[in-house]
Amino acid sequence: MKAVRLRTEYLDRPLGLGILRPRLSWNCEGGLEQTAYRVQATRDGETVWDSGRVDSNRMAHIAYEGAELTSRDRVEWSVTLWDETDAAGEPSSTWFELGLLAPQDWTATWIAGDVKLKKHARHPVDCFRTGFRTRGPVARARLYATACGVYDAHLNGQRVGEFRLAPGSTDYRKRLQYQTYDVTELLATEEQGANRLEFRLADGWYRGSVGAYGPTNVFGRQTKLLAQLEITYADGRREVVGTDGSFAWSNDGPLRFADLKDGEIVDANLAPTYAGRARVAKPGLVPTASDNVEPREQEVFTPTLITTPSGARMLDFGQNIAGFVGFSVTAEQGQRIVLRMGEILDDAGEFTQANFQLDKPIGEFGRAAELLLMSQKQRLIRGELQPTPKQEVDFTCAQGENRYQTEFAVFGFRYALIETDIVFEASDFRAIAVYSDLEQTGGFECSNPAVNRFLENTRWSMKGNFLDVPTDCPTRERLGWTGDAQVFFDTAASLMDVASFYRKWLRDLADNQAKSGKVAAVVPYNGVAMMYDATGGSVGWADAAVLVPYRFWKRYGDEQLIREFYPMMRAYANYMIGRTGHKNRAAARANPYNRYVYEKGLHLGEWLEPAEFHDPVTAGSQPTRPEEATAYLHYTMAHLAEVATALGETSDAALFTEYADGAKQAYAHLFLAEGTIDTDRQAKLVRPLALGLVEGEGDGEVRGRLEARLVQAVESRGYTIGTGFLSTPFVLPVLTEAGRADVAYRMLENTQAPSWLAEVEAGATTVWEHWEGSESHNHYSPGAVCQWLFDTVAGIRVAGERHFTIAPVPGGTLTHASARYASPSGEVRSAWELVDGELLVTVAVPPNTTADISLPNGEVHAVGAGTFEYRIARAETAPASIE
Repeated sequence: MKAVRLRTEYLDRPLGLGILRPRLSWNCEGGLEQTAYRVQATRDGETVWDSGRVDSNRMAHIAYEGAELTSRDRVEWSVTLWDETDAAGEPSSTWFELGLLAPQDWTATWIAGDVKLKKHARHPVDCFRTGFRTRGPVARARLYATACGVYDAHLNGQRVGEFRLAPGSTDYRKRLQYQTYDVTELLATEEQGANRLEFRLADGWYRGSVGAYGPTNVFGRQTKLLAQLEITYADGRREVVGTDGSFAWSNDGPLRFADLKDGEIVDANLAPTYAGRARVAKPGLVPTASDNVEPREQEVFTPTLITTPSGARMLDFGQNIAGFVGFSVTAEQGQRIVLRMGEILDDAGEFTQANFQLDKPIGEFGRAAELLLMSQKQRLIRGELQPTPKQEVDFTCAQGENRYQTEFAVFGFRYALIETDIVFEASDFRAIAVYSDLEQTGGFECSNPAVNRFLENTRWSMKGNFLDVPTDCPTRERLGWTGDAQVFFDTAASLMDVASFYRKWLRDLADNQAKSGKVAAVVPYNGVAMMYDATGGSVGWADAAVLVPYRFWKRYGDEQLIREFYPMMRAYANYMIGRTGHKNRAAARANPYNRYVYEKGLHLGEWLEPAEFHDPVTAGSQPTRPEEATAYLHYTMAHLAEVATALGETSDAALFTEYADGAKQAYAHLFLAEGTIDTDRQAKLVRPLALGLVEGEGDGEVRGRLEARLVQAVESRGYTIGTGFLSTPFVLPVLTEAGRADVAYRMLENTQAPSWLAEVEAGATTVWEHWEGSESHNHYSPGAVCQWLFDTVAGIRVAGERHFTIAPVPGGTLTHASARYASPSGEVRSAWELVDGELLVTVAVPPNTTADISLPNGEVHAVGAGTFEYRIARAETAPASIE
């Protein structure tokens, strides 16, 4: 037996890790069961830890227990496994390297451009440069860098690293990430001469246009850079080349304007002169490691050229993405290329950006303008307005060949409107997807091509919105809405390994939490505080503070994570408890369960239901939502009580259990009495079924009425979807649990709008925000239903450490379906196929794990590692019960 997929803190060979005693993990290959392991670790050739033989089948979260490590330490570690026959396999090895762990490790100085900063002004990209020589044979060289802004680095003309849009997105008031790069191979030797180190610094999230309304300078007006190149020589000497006032600077290079959302203005005839000197800037936060995967360039697309009905020329890249655009053309000096990027065509077949653009003031704006923008009263704003985001590239060519690719702007687009008099071919242009480098862990395929396409649409919406932060859309808002991240977590984890990514975002969430325990609806902070703070306590959104750590724990078995974030979870629970009770005093007096009713605050409710059900939330209309809020009080408290029990917080567990039980009684009193369940509004029927409000003894009659009425509501709408943001992930699971998988399948496969496959029929390559397709066309949240494809259609569920339940539920028009999931314990597979009147079920269980396989005919098989096949007469296949 051999260890494979070795990871350190969920990462493959992390460089610049910020965790002093990291945890190690692996999967097993060969053999059936791991009976023992031995971890050996060395630093500079000397052993720092030897666990010896440990008789255990554990293969995750094995904490490093060796000698104390320090900044910059590189640790090589290997693991040897023993199998069920007590035979030792060959060792597998990997490494990790620590970053700068202490504030005093940073000896460089913050620097900025020598620019007089003026209100309303936007500035070109800053360029910094320094030169140095090496002084002997080099053993290794590391560049540590960060910025208030976004930066890139070049050493001797070569781009440093693959991280795009470094240092990533955080609340720059609370946390600043740095990157570590191995630049050993880029250095010139002593014989080759001088080295040239260059940086470019753009606005980024720090002072660029962000959020739905495009405010600028959210974190400050002055961008700045901190970097130090550390050279370790073969004889042990270490030399540091750090940013300081000696760096040459200018902002007269080709990038005249660079904004994450608005785009770039480029003059290829220019080059930075470096005629000035950098200005020493005030120190910023001490940077910390992100301990996360990097945003990188990924898939590349070549377009076709389209001429619209009006005669405009347009590039169609065939896939809606978030990323860069690039080209290589031959031109005469001064010729221009203007590109505008968009997601869709309008009804006339013309390019449009209307589905994601808003208007904002030309210059900086304050609270008064924010309020008018939020209330859609832009016409009352004095002065000229401009669209946001622009998503535009304006490129002025040099003579001859011009090569270009955006570096500091990310667009959400499938189409690019092109205006130029240059002769070009469509193949001269390309689109490059940019997203965090997440390992793809899950795949699903079935006999319905539209379902397969919808799954890939969901994966593409995830790619388009997982760039260091889980955002809602890559165009209009590009914000880390907590509700989106919460409802999509399990689907995200099935599609990709999101452990390090969500851990980073949970730190953003904890950074944001107010002393009251309230969590903003958008994390990290991106301006327009009065809007996002006001919605911060909204149930379904703020509950991410509990539900995401809980689901992370269940998915990855990581108790350390819930322990790290338990203070955040408890603070949010206490915030909820402190706000219970009816707003109306008369209602409070009349309700025996008033103590457990939850409605205070602004709640977004069942956001984005189909139009006929949609309750809009505006500045002038803020309906109370006791039904949604009380349901989530129960749901969140029940989850948190389980966490508290696991962590030994017994008094907390008792309190949270009291409120979970009390909220359930309050909900039943208000919303589940006879005659109150008669509605076609699917969300009102799904919620109590999905959130555990009718699970106890004596709830069977109410549950039955809810299930029957939900089926009626679905059928009365012709099996179209009628849920919104909070309930869409649950509608197919609750129908299946009610024994109506047939109805769930009809909803899934329905191609009449509103439905998931109606979008596919309309040519969508990502998931739409609204069922009507009126705004963003790249919004992963409604794709959360894809979890049902994995855990119900294919039947794969993680059921504990190294254990699965496999319970496939065939149905609909499907004749076959299969799924694979590279779980933290190894890759599990499940497939079923209808063959000659029989159902053939095939399950592959990875080494060192077990599974309970529940077949549609009621048989249950407890198995270990291996591949298992079962043939069932079709007449025996009744829909399985999902627990």
